[in-house]
Amino acid sequence: MDDPVVDTPIIDLPGKIKHPKELYRFSLAISWHMFGYYGSSALLLAYMVTQMHFADTKGYAIFGTFSALAWGLPLFGGVIADKVLGKRKSLILGTLMQTIGLACVALPYAATFFTGLSFFVVGNGFISGMYKALPGDFYHPDDLESKDSGYTIMYGLFNIGVALGSIVCGYVGQQINWHLGFGIAAVGALFSFLGMIFGINKAHGRPAATANKKALPGINMEVLVYLLCLPAIALITLIFLKPGVMDVVLFPLAGVSFIYVIYVSFKYTKAERFKIFAALIAFTVYTLFLALYEQSGGSFNLFVIRNMDMHVGSVLLPGLAINNFLTGFLPAIMMPLMLWIWRVLNRAGFEPGTILKFVIGFLFMGAFFGSFWWGCVLYKGTGLVPVYFLFGGYILMEFSELCIGPIIYSLSYKLSPANIAGTMMGVLGIAAALGEYLAAKIGSLATVPENIHDPIKSLPYYTKIYGELALLSLGAAVLFALLMPLLKKLMQDVS
Repeated sequence: MDDPVVDTPIIDLPGKIKHPKELYRFSLAISWHMFGYYGSSALLLAYMVTQMHFADTKGYAIFGTFSALAWGLPLFGGVIADKVLGKRKSLILGTLMQTIGLACVALPYAATFFTGLSFFVVGNGFISGMYKALPGDFYHPDDLESKDSGYTIMYGLFNIGVALGSIVCGYVGQQINWHLGFGIAAVGALFSFLGMIFGINKAHGRPAATANKKALPGINMEVLVYLLCLPAIALITLIFLKPGVMDVVLFPLAGVSFIYVIYVSFKYTKAERFKIFAALIAFTVYTLFLALYEQSGGSFNLFVIRNMDMHVGSVLLPGLAINNFLTGFLPAIMMPLMLWIWRVLNRAGFEPGTILKFVIGFLFMGAFFGSFWWGCVLYKGTGLVPVYFLFGGYILMEFSELCIGPIIYSLSYKLSPANIAGTMMGVLGIAAALGEYLAAKIGSLATVPENIHDPIKSLPYYTKIYGELALLSLGAAVLFALLMPLLKKLMQDVS
């Protein structure tokens, strides 16, 4: 059989940067994945606290475990993709498992809840690293400028899925029926599964040569991967039942993954090794960024329920839907503005480099938490912060995300040797997992005792932590500014 023809048509965009049409088809499939992921995440913590009647601390522990596993398992998914399945089949398998998982979560039975979450996070292990790595295959290896722009476009488009999933599932779940909200998220995962099958050319992300190698009598390596997913799901279900185990697993896992990459780096040239070291530092940046940014999906969900006045005039906005909608909607509409800003600065010779963008991003994050701290102080008499602080604060936070989020993806790809790109994206997933888990740990510092229902009494718990996070963000900006000379030396020709 002839090899499939690679999809090469291109589209002209402003600035004469050209992108393959496949980038848009793939981004649409990822947008549906984000619809399911963030639609279910918008409901998860609040559902456990208000419907399953878990204490805040238990809810945060399970939510942190869910987020950490969803972003940590891509380390293993990346290795499996590199060695066996290839990127395309990994994405198909992952989205299928997520569809099954969310369907289980949507059922009105406690017995299927944790099994569904387990299917979901194992599926994400095959998706997260691959959707960040595959777009780089659409471009010529030397076309770095188009890759940067392509990743930013994908980042903006999949945030449409984040926004729609959050507002639709958040509204339906909180206002109509929680299980229906999870069910709609499952439909998004199903569309993503279909998009992976029909939207990615088979020439991209092919299986490794070892896929057909015999592993056991009558079973090749590819089939063995599928079979091993079942005991993995069973093990992770047990972890959800005992979420405290993540305290003694995740930090060592992150350390081992970094040590593994450092070990592998000595198989490459000195220049390539320095770039790998720079990538690991960038991964650390991402860990800290997510620990701060993901308060939006954690502590902020409970904050808007307890301590935010969601009225705009006489209209009462649904808290969960709006809170989670903004983190997807704002990047989608702000992305063209950010592209324009970088393009104008680039033409004038003043576009900041990658590291300076990190610094700017943390300054915006500090302003975000500072604005919420200020709102809490101003309205301590009523205990209810006006929703306008949510709108204004999130604009600041999304400027932070657009300075850091898409840059990390592109930078990781450019700094990684081609034959370990999937593994490196998996390690980035471990860094993200640690950030997500730390976000839940930080959120739990604002745990409100179960006997407190008065917003005036619950507000101080949030005031304290948001003020401290503002200072932490500003401190991170100063730290990375001081590290700029070292990072530039390690990155060499990559900017």
